[in-house]
Amino acid sequence: MNIIELDNQKKDLMTAGFAQLDDSLLERRPPKINWGGIYKQKGAVEKIKYLENLASTMNHAAHLIQGERNQLVALCELKEGQISQLKKAMDQNMLMLQTEVTKINEERQLYNAHITELGAKIKELSA
Repeated sequence: MNIIELDNQKKDLMTAGFAQLDDSLLERRPPKINWGGIYKQKGAVEKIKYLENLASTMNHAAHLIQGERNQLVALCELKEGQISQLKKAMDQNMLMLQTEVTKINEERQLYNAHITELGAKIKELSA
């Protein structure tokens, strides 16, 4: 079967209601179903109908799971963006705090120097 036939077959399956699964999520050898005695006693037509319903149910479940996964991916991207914005805001706050602490320390050093000068002048005037 060539690529065009495969592509057309996928389109036919999609229009028939099958949702295409992500190939990276599929297992090469999935576990086999352990069919019970009731299934084995059914006729071929009943088995086919049952398997068609089972396939539809499984396809729908896989489609729902993929939809939820896509929503979670979008939510994770949103949260990553929010975390990035919060990190930027925290970095700016930290820089502002460091700048303010540095200014306060410089002012204290100036006040201490001024107090030392005033103390020296008081000693000079009282002597």
